[in-house]
Amino acid sequence: MSALNVTIIQANLAWHDAAANRAMFTDVIGNLDEKSDLIVLPEMFTTGFSMDAPSLAEPTNGESVTWMQSMGAQTNAAICGSLIIRDGNDYYNRFLCVDSNGLVISYDKRHLFRLANEQNHYSQGQDRIIFELNGFRICPMVCYDLRF
Repeated sequence: MSALNVTIIQANLAWHDAAANRAMFTDVIGNLDEKSDLIVLPEMFTTGFSMDAPSLAEPTNGESVTWMQSMGAQTNAAICGSLIIRDGNDYYNRFLCVDSNGLVISYDKRHLFRLANEQNHYSQGQDRIIFELNGFRICPMVCYDLRF
């Protein structure tokens, strides 16, 4: 098994401003000193943790996913994080992992944070997924999922 170099980025987000957050992460990722295989962004990295899904949601093929594909190609790394996705009439706190070839893997948060009434704004994911990167098996979870 080869190594897996992971970069975790925690940052102050521009509230409800996806374009500003993408620009900020472009700068941060562009200034990384070491090569990463996997770059992990925060939960709802485009907006901050918000319950305003209808006004902030993007489609699966929206600007942020396109940005993730571009960043993956530029860095030759997989880029992942969650964002608000509209899928039909439903909204999801959806974790996306985009590899350097643009392949998108998605996971919908299964354990919604009831103390913040997340269940009133987002649909609950149903499936647990596992994907492979550099020989490592990765099971994505979003924040409160870790508790279960």
